[in-house]
Formats: sequence, structure tokens, C-alpha cells
Amino acid sequence: MKLLIFDLDGTLIDTLQDLANCCNYALELHGFPSHETSAYKYFVGNGIHTLIERALPESQRQAAIIEKVKTDFVLYYEQHAQDHTKPYIGIPELLAALKEKGYLLSVASNKYHEATVPLVKHYFPNISFDLILGHRTGRAAKPDPDIVIDTLNTLSVASDNCFYVGDSSVDMITAVRAGVKAIGVTWGFRMEEELRENGADYIVHEPFQLLKII
Repeated sequence: MKLLIFDLDGTLIDTLQDLANCCNYALELHGFPSHETSAYKYFVGNGIHTLIERALPESQRQAAIIEKVKTDFVLYYEQHAQDHTKPYIGIPELLAALKEKGYLLSVASNKYHEATVPLVKHYFPNISFDLILGHRTGRAAKPDPDIVIDTLNTLSVASDNCFYVGDSSVDMITAVRAGVKAIGVTWGFRMEEELRENGADYIVHEPFQLLKII
């Protein structure tokens, strides 16, 4: 194995409280009801458009409304993305150990690209990631394998030499479709059963278990 590709939210960093706060702010700004933070575990994972769509009342999920709420979410999130967000315990040390062992490291997230890059650099300033990709306009979001295939091609790594690490069914399906091994983590937003049902080759309960697998 040469390369580990990591999901971001729910895998490397715990962003749930900030995502919930910012989305609730945007919803309330437009007169829509807000949600408990725990509900956002099931709203996130498929990109910002789907996050807003899931958070809106079913009768209000029209394209124009989604776009308005999304615009205000982004503006607010740019100022508050780091209020409560933090790396999961053991993740910085794991990443440092992986780099020391010579592995390539990358991030492939459904969070929009303009937020993904600064968050990774802020929370892991001492880790030299080989590639950081968020969701980019005009590109398919996970579980489409585009972002993983793009990463493999950019870093010149074969699918057989790569692990994809994530916390949700979206991540496991993405890995399966890209032809890479899938590692599901249980410290994130979703349950172990979901990870297993959607193609996880391995399950880990704490970061340093990854070293035993690879």
C-alpha cells in the first residue's frame, strides 16, 4: 500500500457542531425551523447542496430556495467553521506516523473545496498532504468515484495500492466504486452497521488501529 485517502468531516475532524450551528443560522434567517445537532449526522455527507435540501422542510426543497439558504450558509460558515471543530483524538499523531513511514496522504471530501483546503491546513499544519480535494463545481460528488479516481491519477497510484478511510455509507460506496480498499471508522457520524452493509473491508474503532491494518 502506498496511499491513504481520507474523508474529512467525521473522519479527520469533528465538524458537526459548527455545521449544525451554521445551517441552523441560515435556516432561521429565511424563516425555516432549525434542528438538533444530532440530526445533522444524517444530513451531512453528500455535499452542501444535499445538506441544505435535507435540512429544509419537504415542501420548501425547491432549487431557488436551496440556493438562497446555501449562499447564506456559506457566508456564515466562512466566519464560523472553526468555532467548535477539532481533530479527533489521535488523528494528528496517526497522520504524522503515516508520513514518517513514507505513505502518501490525501483528503477527498464532499465539503466544498474552498472550505476543505483551509480547514485541513489549519488543523494539520505540520502534516504535508500530497493532495487535498473537496467537492468542486462541475465535478460529481461522492459516492461517485470521480474524486478518488482523480486522486489516484494525480498521484500516479494504482487502485490496488490504496486505502480509502471514511465514516459513512457514502465513503464506503465511493471506495467500492473506485476499486480501492475501504476502511470504516466508528468515531464519526454514522454507525458500524451502516459501514459494514455498504462495503467496508475493515472497521477501526480508534485511529492507531489503522497502522495494524496497513
